[in-house]
Amino acid sequence: MTSDLRFHVHVADPTPEHGTPPVPHGHPAVASPISSTLITGERDAVLVDTPWTHEHIRVIGDWIASFEKNLTAIYITHGHGDHWFGVPALLERFPGAKVYATATVAAGMKRQQETRGEMWEARFPGQVCEGEVHPEIIPEEGIELEGELLKAVELGHTDTDDTTGLWVPSIRLFVAGDSVYNHCHQYLNESGHGGLEAWYRALDIIEALDPRYAVAGHKDKTQPDDGGAVQRTRTYLDTFQRLVKEDTRTPEEFFDEMMRLFPGYANPKALWRSVVAVIGEPAAG
Repeated sequence: MTSDLRFHVHVADPTPEHGTPPVPHGHPAVASPISSTLITGERDAVLVDTPWTHEHIRVIGDWIASFEKNLTAIYITHGHGDHWFGVPALLERFPGAKVYATATVAAGMKRQQETRGEMWEARFPGQVCEGEVHPEIIPEEGIELEGELLKAVELGHTDTDDTTGLWVPSIRLFVAGDSVYNHCHQYLNESGHGGLEAWYRALDIIEALDPRYAVAGHKDKTQPDDGGAVQRTRTYLDTFQRLVKEDTRTPEEFFDEMMRLFPGYANPKALWRSVVAVIGEPAAG
């Protein structure tokens, strides 16, 4: 029997940063584009991840309302604030929705809330949605949507600790959060001390599900949400690791080579920060 569930992806545009060190060749300093996924049935809907600025929430609120569904739940894939700071503002418009996360993600959200000022409000003054979120722990069997189960999948470390995705087996959809990127430079700042190897293990978990569709947490809005995004994420990690092991390039040369190998990828600033975090600051002068 074919499931009646459908999915729809909204990508919030990149947000300019303030006071950020310059990126080579004048590329803009922005936060990466953020995806949110609405899974709909005949009457109800579940949202996975929210954007995080006042303007993002205004736009996505109108987008959700356009489907004329009852928003019953919001699931948060991981602790990074750009995927959930907008929840309190969105609940003002959709007060009937319950907020879910795993226990480890809920703990990560609490830590991120405690450092919100220095990490987010300093770089994006006046733009970050206010309020705290206290999610319910998602049941082991998952969230029910019109007779179908949406199940949390714990992935461990990807671009941060304790990440998860949401698996919709009836339509073979995996909403990946930041475990998968799609035509967008990946955030590797937290990938030292075995983090890259852990990310590979997470990709193995996803690939074992054999998803037909995979929605990346950060993506170019023009790209399809196909299962191939998982392999493209792996290819990016392979390439970054290979260049690190060669150890023959300055930070600027490393950046330029990645830009050449991944032309048109969104947010070069994320690449530059990853390069600086992994191989060090460029030489002065």
